[in-house]
Amino acid sequence: MKKKILSLILVLLMFGLQSINIKAKAGTAQVPLNITVNGSLVITDADNDNMSGVDPTRSVTIQVTPDLLQSQVTGGINFRIRTNKTAWRLTTNRTASNAGGTGLIDSDISVTIAKSAGTTGNLNAGTIVSPFNAATNLTSIPTSGSKDVISGTARTSSAKDSTNQNNYFQVNTLYGVAPDFFYTPGTFSTIITYNLVAP
Repeated sequence: MKKKILSLILVLLMFGLQSINIKAKAGTAQVPLNITVNGSLVITDADNDNMSGVDPTRSVTIQVTPDLLQSQVTGGINFRIRTNKTAWRLTTNRTASNAGGTGLIDSDISVTIAKSAGTTGNLNAGTIVSPFNAATNLTSIPTSGSKDVISGTARTSSAKDSTNQNNYFQVNTLYGVAPDFFYTPGTFSTIITYNLVAP
């Protein structure tokens, strides 16, 4: 009888120890953590970085005095791109020009595009594509459909930026007119739109 009770106590003790081990294992179990981050594409006004996420609208005004032997008159607008996508494109299109009686035509307006980056931005995230990789003119920007300006092949920031201020890829645009005696007073106008798309 004593042997049976001792055996039963031993069995209960073993069962109890196994239960404790099971509880201990359950208490230290590791559950995989899954984090999904969806890609984002943001164009920001380069002069007002607080406008991140808001499509910026900027105006370029170039005052030309008709004359001979005067150097080109220019005006520029810069904007920043931020994306965590490794495939993206910057495209452009514009409205039909209104010469406004000036005598200017689309080919008289020069267009130059360059790129720069913040201290934690990735300058090699995108490549300017032809014909924008050299000085061109307004006829390169279509009025129907759109055309690629930059082909992106990497995230626009190569490092984590705690301030979220220096992690930009910047597009610098410059427009110019070479004065000509035959231009007449008036206002030439068009609206150029840049779009950030993926892929």
